[in-house]
Amino acid sequence: MPPAPAGARFALRDATADIHARLHAVPAFQALADGRLDEAGYVALLRRMLGFHMAIEASLAVAPPLAAYGVDLAERRRTGLLQADLRHFQAPEAAPPAPVPLLATAARALGALYVTEGSTLGGRQLAHGLDHLLPPGTMEGRAFLLGHGARHGAMWLACCTAIETCGRETGGLVGMQSGAVETFAAFEAWFG
Repeated sequence: MPPAPAGARFALRDATADIHARLHAVPAFQALADGRLDEAGYVALLRRMLGFHMAIEASLAVAPPLAAYGVDLAERRRTGLLQADLRHFQAPEAAPPAPVPLLATAARALGALYVTEGSTLGGRQLAHGLDHLLPPGTMEGRAFLLGHGARHGAMWLACCTAIETCGRETGGLVGMQSGAVETFAAFEAWFG
C-alpha cells in the first residue's frame, strides 16, 4: 500500500515544532545525544521515561479504540522495554507516573500516539550515544531507544496512515493537534 499523503502529519509537526525543539535542550537528552551521559544519569533518564510512558500508555488504554484506524496499541507499548533496560542496570523497575492529558477522543489519542511513536525516530539515533556505556550494536540496556526494531518502518507508516485518515475526518486534525500539543507539554513539564 502506498503511503498516504502527509498533510495531517506535517500539520502535527508544525503545531508541535516549538515544544519539540525545546525538548532537545533538556540537559539529559543533550548529554545522551552527545555521548556524555554517565550510567547514573542514564538510569535516572530511563526511570523518568518509564513514569511518562506508563502514564501515557494507561491514558491511551482507556481512550476510544484506535482499531478502526489500523492501530494496535498493545504492540506499541514500550514500558516493558524501559523496564528491561532498567533491569540491565539492576535498577528499580518502578517509577511514579507522570501527569498526562485525558484522551477523550480517538483523534486526541492519535495525537498522543504521534508523540510517542515519533520518539522512536530519534531514539534510534540516540541509542548510539550509549556506545561508551554499552557494547556497540547490542540491544541490552538500550531496547527502549531502539523501539520496534525491524518493524520500525512498517509501524511508523501505519501510524502515519492512521493520522492521515483521521485528519480527513471532521474535527480530526484539530483533535490530533490538541492531543499532540498537550502530550508534548506534559512530557516537557515532566522533564522540566
